[in-house]
Amino acid sequence: MREDLYLPIQRFSLRFRYFLFFDTKSYLADQLFIRHKVRVWFGNEYESENSPYIGIFCRVKKQDVPEFLAALDDLKRSMLICGHTDYETTISSLLNGMEQMKGAMRHGKDDPPGKAEQGQTA
Repeated sequence: MREDLYLPIQRFSLRFRYFLFFDTKSYLADQLFIRHKVRVWFGNEYESENSPYIGIFCRVKKQDVPEFLAALDDLKRSMLICGHTDYETTISSLLNGMEQMKGAMRHGKDDPPGKAEQGQTA
């Protein structure tokens, strides 16, 4: 099982780091960000009808990243306390699936890495 239940987003910025994390529809993480004194700018949210969790894109100042990650670590514990015992396994499998899809998109579904061939033109 994954230890990190968030996904860092690669995007150039001198001041911010970008992340995707998962929360409940009642936003348990908000109080944790306040407790850890970290300011988070929220972006798009994505939810599924079948899941109690929502994916949230956000940005954090680079200097506040350690506090942000500590708050996300506390979020795992808060989920257990609030009765979301499947949080870690659900999010872990979702993120693993996303990474596999990302790898498949990079290499092409049918082409193994490094085996590209060029056709000849007549």
